Amino acid sequence: MTGKLFLCLAAISAPTLTAAQDISFSGAATLGLGFHDLSDISQDIRTNSLEGRLDFTFESGFTFGVDAGHVGVKIDDVPFDLSADFVGLRGGYGFASGMSLGLYHEQLNAGADILPIDISLKSTGVTAGYQMEGLEFGAFVGQSKTSPSLSPDIDFEDFGFTAKYSAVAGLTLGAAFLRTTIDTPGIDIDLDFAGLAASYSVSDQISVFGGVSKTSLDLIEADATTMGLGLGYALPEMGGVNSTVSLELARTDLSVLGTDVGNMDTIRLGLTIPLGSKGTEAPLNSVADSVFNPRHSAINAGLTSAF
Repeated sequence: MTGKLFLCLAAISAPTLTAAQDISFSGAATLGLGFHDLSDISQDIRTNSLEGRLDFTFESGFTFGVDAGHVGVKIDDVPFDLSADFVGLRGGYGFASGMSLGLYHEQLNAGADILPIDISLKSTGVTAGYQMEGLEFGAFVGQSKTSPSLSPDIDFEDFGFTAKYSAVAGLTLGAAFLRTTIDTPGIDIDLDFAGLAASYSVSDQISVFGGVSKTSLDLIEADATTMGLGLGYALPEMGGVNSTVSLELARTDLSVLGTDVGNMDTIRLGLTIPLGSKGTEAPLNSVADSVFNPRHSAINAGLTSAF
């Protein structure tokens, strides 16, 4: 609830901020529904989500961004519901050379309505980037911690790299690699997230987007590979508001020690409203967006891509 309130306040205040003529902003909000079918399991999973992203750029070179989202999970024949909330804040400074430096802080809360507490994952770190015409590179390094703490002797170290290429009109390509190392007294465990994504505007009304990601846990050679392909259609403008409806088909294949252990087929529906000067490359509830704009932890990024 806190994340959604923060997002609403930012959206309401945006027109006032831009009136000063030295601030621009961009982003989008997506209302989504997901239908998930797991192999070998009779219960279906349904999700509902509300996600938003806003980025403010000041004429002086300073930047500020906020991400917020809520996902509710309903499993057939299970007497309780699951939910997750996410809030991310970032700030930085962009130099005339195209270089940028910044900081980020993210928090993911997950829990069940029958439990009195939630499990939280908090991630904090620094970012660096370089931007030139049609090309963007990004990198980050940071740390994460859980609440309640798993153990005072367990540390989470995060780092990652991202890239976007959009030199061709209407076409954007993206790539990401993230690693979270779980440092324990006896062994270090690596959790990796890697992905590729693309989006293309076929016309003013129709767009296509797709992505593939792989989340790997080296300790037991477990992999979750998610592929998604979607179609977006821009609705006629109503009351000065633009919006796009989207449909995405996705599949997640699970394997352990090289052996397939199951899969999950997903249908995602979305209604996306762009905010500011431009929207996002793909709906915020898509596999493609999880690669274009990954969260700063391989744990968080992998969950976002699959669900």
